[in-house]
Amino acid sequence: MAALLSIHTAWPLKTFCQSASSLVPQQSFTLQEYIAELDHCSAVLNASPGNSAAINDLRMTLPANWTVTAGEARYSVSTAWLTGPLSRIEKNPSANSKALAQIRQELRTYIEAAQTLETPTLPQNLAQSRARLNAILSATEFRGQAGPSWLDLLKARAWSWIVRQLERVFGRLGRSRTIGNIVAWTVIALACLLLLFWTVRFLMRAGSRSEMDLSGATPVNRDWHRWLRDARAAAARGDYRAAIHAAYWAAIVRMEETRSLPEDRSRTPRESLRLIKKESADYAPLLQLTQRFELVWYGYRSATDADWSDAMQQLESLGCLRSSTAAISGS
Repeated sequence: MAALLSIHTAWPLKTFCQSASSLVPQQSFTLQEYIAELDHCSAVLNASPGNSAAINDLRMTLPANWTVTAGEARYSVSTAWLTGPLSRIEKNPSANSKALAQIRQELRTYIEAAQTLETPTLPQNLAQSRARLNAILSATEFRGQAGPSWLDLLKARAWSWIVRQLERVFGRLGRSRTIGNIVAWTVIALACLLLLFWTVRFLMRAGSRSEMDLSGATPVNRDWHRWLRDARAAAARGDYRAAIHAAYWAAIVRMEETRSLPEDRSRTPRESLRLIKKESADYAPLLQLTQRFELVWYGYRSATDADWSDAMQQLESLGCLRSSTAAISGS
């Protein structure tokens, strides 16, 4: 801007317009008044592009120089860049459309240059930039962000030292790319083997420490009569969950004794059910008893007197109870 304001200071007054303009006293403007004067010149040229009288009036009001005060600085701006083209346009307005467009462009350039001097000074710009940066960093996405801690710096230094030592050791092997690849893949293979060994060892230790949950299994050497008595005793004291558990095993043990099922107490209830053919008379009652047993014993569903009564009916169908036996909790 200083160059634009002072570039015409030493411009020689050789043209007719300059000699004529020199009759106007030198004018002093503040920066805002200077911008207003430039706007006035631009408005006249835009409103009267072909009016020689208006252009002459404008040229005659221009002094040889403008003195502009911007803050603590003072600038002397020659008007020769404006009065010369105005004189040529005044003589032949229709043939100087290109010159008119050029002078309008120069006016816009001078106005923009003057307006830049209205912006805050550098310290003010720095203060505004700092305030804007603080507002950005205080946003939600930047909360909790911080630079590296002393521990991070310590880790970085330790890793840098390790890298330097490795480079010192392996640097003696030369810069061969093949040797470098062999060393790298060897290290990767060793790391994978170590990880595999650790995984297998962990699984073996976990397997050796694990214990089978036999809380729901049936003790050996108990006949189905004993299970039936236990079922009735549990029902008598209102523990229908234990009653259904004992009733189920009474049915399984009796079917093993009658060879309807092979003797194997390690089977799951569903495995025992799959060993019975669906067309067998024992399949439907065993299915009903198995489902109720799974829901009550493994599913922890509340057992009621109705559940016990239904279980007794299935025991009767399986031959564990006589048909005359009442299927009630008090029997």
